[in-house]
Amino acid sequence: MLRATKAKRSQAEVDRTLRALRDAAKTGTNLMPLSIACAKAGVTTGEWSDALREVFGEYRPATGVEGQRLPLEGGKVDAVRARADAWAAAHGVRPRIVVGKPGLDGHSNGSEMIAVAAKHAGFDVVYGGIRLSVPEIVQSAIEEDASVVGLSVLSGSHLEIARMVLDELAKQGAEPGIPVVLGGIVPDDDVPKLRALGIRDVFTPKDFDLMTVMDRILDVIGAPREAQHAASA
Repeated sequence: MLRATKAKRSQAEVDRTLRALRDAAKTGTNLMPLSIACAKAGVTTGEWSDALREVFGEYRPATGVEGQRLPLEGGKVDAVRARADAWAAAHGVRPRIVVGKPGLDGHSNGSEMIAVAAKHAGFDVVYGGIRLSVPEIVQSAIEEDASVVGLSVLSGSHLEIARMVLDELAKQGAEPGIPVVLGGIVPDDDVPKLRALGIRDVFTPKDFDLMTVMDRILDVIGAPREAQHAASA
């Protein structure tokens, strides 16, 4: 398809529109009309973005969770930590969450925020970054003796990814010992479908309170509620 598109277009027109785009970027002119002209000339997304990179450079934000903190304090945080502490006392280790970012999702903020919030809540956290394969996530969960796997999916492939992860866990003999939760852009109609597959809880942008999310994950792994009540008293 890409080769066919390039074969049909006028390379001279492509060069002209890209040159105009670069000139506009250098002078701060509105790029939208020139971007539309590029599209009409058959300029590819890669060519368009490369032209702008020549002018603006490329911003690459740091990813990962080491050293990151969130302003999470107060009674709710203390109560959730108390539940995590009670779970740790009962099991001899802290609850451990493997945060998995499968597929080609390029947006890591949500998964990293969950990973940092889990640290605040008293979890040990394993986060391997973005663009992980399903086998890599499952292998990490098994090798790290995870208490729960948290999947972050924004690509719309949540049903397929969930099915693949659960199948891989079963294939490697880890299911039902490692529960799986999932967060992302999930339509309401797909939530019961995910639960039917075996996903233990589902989080969407409506679930914006991070400690409530952690509290529900603690429900999934069976942390006692009594500890929370004591901390809140």
